[in-house]
Amino acid sequence: MHSKLVRRTAPIVPIAIAGLGVFFAPAAWAGAAAVPSPTHVRPAIVAGPAASGRTGSAGSAGSAGSAGSAGSAGSAGSASATVTWTPQSGEGLPITGFTATASDLTTPANGHQTCIVGTVTDVTTSTGAYLGTDACTFHDLTAGDRYTFTVTETTSAGTSLPSAPSPPIIPTPSIDPHPGYWLVGSDGGIFSFGAASFHGSTGALVLQRPVVGMVPTADHGGYWEVASDGGVFAFGDAGYYGSIPGIGIAPAGSAGSEHHLNAPIVAIVPSDDGGGYFMVAADGGVFAFGDATFAGSCPGIGTCPGSAVSVLPDADGRGYWLVTSVGDVYAFGDAPYLGAPGATPSPITSALHTLDGEGYWILTADGSVYAYGDAPYLDGDSGATAADHAAAIFAPEDYGGYWIVTADGAVSSFGTAPDEGGMAGGHLNGSIVAAAGI
Repeated sequence: MHSKLVRRTAPIVPIAIAGLGVFFAPAAWAGAAAVPSPTHVRPAIVAGPAASGRTGSAGSAGSAGSAGSAGSAGSAGSASATVTWTPQSGEGLPITGFTATASDLTTPANGHQTCIVGTVTDVTTSTGAYLGTDACTFHDLTAGDRYTFTVTETTSAGTSLPSAPSPPIIPTPSIDPHPGYWLVGSDGGIFSFGAASFHGSTGALVLQRPVVGMVPTADHGGYWEVASDGGVFAFGDAGYYGSIPGIGIAPAGSAGSEHHLNAPIVAIVPSDDGGGYFMVAADGGVFAFGDATFAGSCPGIGTCPGSAVSVLPDADGRGYWLVTSVGDVYAFGDAPYLGAPGATPSPITSALHTLDGEGYWILTADGSVYAYGDAPYLDGDSGATAADHAAAIFAPEDYGGYWIVTADGAVSSFGTAPDEGGMAGGHLNGSIVAAAGI
């Protein structure tokens, strides 16, 4: 499935929803600008994992893949619902975000959940713009209860009044999660497999800098992409907490700029509770946004030989490990030093912490894996070659194994991680640079 991300400013027209009717809300704003609120909400029940398949980046010649089944209902107590809407911004103002709110009509105290689609930076104009999908998925709703949903829209003028409530629905209980993963191309194209849902991508945009990293939110209802200039793109329920260009810092190597990165950004990881994220630059500089807590960096201790490739949070979120291309590991905050391979025949390309944050794996370009702390070593063949190096190591939610993906999109499974497919032999607009599992 291809997803083209566009800024919408045209007036909204009422939409008839089969079996439900036509829904809209009064055009009213609390503030000086007369901008109508989103005019309708269309909740759709999600039974277990959303339909999945392979999703190509915009402009690719590959097929979108077939949708997977929604799955059967599971035990009561946890349910999900996806809400979609039609956005609108009056006075030509760019949209910077939406907030959907759930109301439980059966047990009001169980309601008030919110799902936020945040702001990202429009890399084609350097102005604030909403570039995500017009949808949010609510998780952990009460199975069997009746819910309605409203949406507010935010622009530079402020936040609109809520839309009219959606028709009531009863979410279907969620089922146990099935593994899946996302592969990420340097053009920002997202390829989803297994239970991993597609929430949008930058594949339709002309980027100023390539995408270098991606991480999902804790509930897998969204993800962040980061470019080498530190631009952040939030999709699904991922919140936007800031970016390097957003604080006035130009890309590395920019001429005539007073403030610029000393080295390009190479990776992004979320904070412990998902209310922020860290970015790491190739020189080991660490940038903390939202509630992410800065605990140190390579420039702060002098220099780190080689190039940083990853930053890994520890168990309590008050420290992290910084891994470099020459096999060194630097522990900051309360993260314990657990070991490092040192000089390796092939440069380090990726690293992954264990589920409990008490260990980590380190991956080299030739597919070798080094395990430290409580990370088990799992034997197997990564399929890496000189032409297509091992690009990323990533794991399913239960961390019973891990996957390794090469630059051409070939995925190898280790331990209990299931084979969900890959992009080897498919059309890529950019090589695979990152991946994440669920």
